[in-house]
Amino acid sequence: MSANSSRNRRALGVVAAALIGFVTGIIVAILGARMAPAVFEENTREAADTSDHFPQPPAQLLDHEFDDVGVVVFDRTRSRITVAYNAEEQFTSASLVKLLIAFDALERGASESDVHVMIAESHDAIAGQLWVEGDGPALVTEWANRLGLDGTEAPEEWGKWGDTLTTAADMVKVYRYLLEEAPPRTREVVLAALRASTPYGNDGFYQRFGIPDAAGGLPVAVKQGWACCTDERVLHTSGLVGDDDRYIVAVLSRTSREVDDETVSRNLTSYVARVLDAAGVDRESPLPTRIPVRPPNHG
Repeated sequence: MSANSSRNRRALGVVAAALIGFVTGIIVAILGARMAPAVFEENTREAADTSDHFPQPPAQLLDHEFDDVGVVVFDRTRSRITVAYNAEEQFTSASLVKLLIAFDALERGASESDVHVMIAESHDAIAGQLWVEGDGPALVTEWANRLGLDGTEAPEEWGKWGDTLTTAADMVKVYRYLLEEAPPRTREVVLAALRASTPYGNDGFYQRFGIPDAAGGLPVAVKQGWACCTDERVLHTSGLVGDDDRYIVAVLSRTSREVDDETVSRNLTSYVARVLDAAGVDRESPLPTRIPVRPPNHG
């Protein structure tokens, strides 16, 4: 073999290798360009699912008379949250914690009658008894863990069950558990009590404010909350609205104590009406002209 032939073969080999590398580079670039948008879209979709999962609040809910208010509406027909505002803001729960007390008590085999009265009449003495039997703050911690209530915390003082902290978002989770996962006995007892909520609580406080008065003639099942002995006036309304319990609604509020109970009750009812309208709830009756906070003969 001559030296020239050997050099020619080596040159051809170099050219071939270069061509192979060039073609390979083009193929990789083309495939990369085609794959890149798919990866971007997947990452963008994942980010959308894991952040900002509450919708932007409607403009009509930004103007209110409270120091703070938290709102969540979950539409069970559409399986999603449709209205939210300060959804994860913590509030003193007041009597809303009685739902967790009820779950715990029924699981322990407590009297169905006691649980019914505690929920329907917002009976504090029965709540206190069941709280003690359920090991107090420990039951809040246990149920918060079980239901994934990220913003719900047990009270610092053992006996003050009403000082439990919670959020509107967590209250919606509580109702979803009741409707979707709770044992049949718990669901039946608690739902019956919510549907039988009395016009006045055991302490004489008018508890048709918020959802019941704002929803007009629609079916409701509610648990209300109010507190007499905090730095701010606490008033909450929560529950189920509409046929087949379509909407889960939670509106939690706190207001300066300089504002009286009747005014706060009226403000909350008007605000809940706007919440229901924003959620697309077809209310059937106008708001009541007056909110009677106490019965006429109550001291």
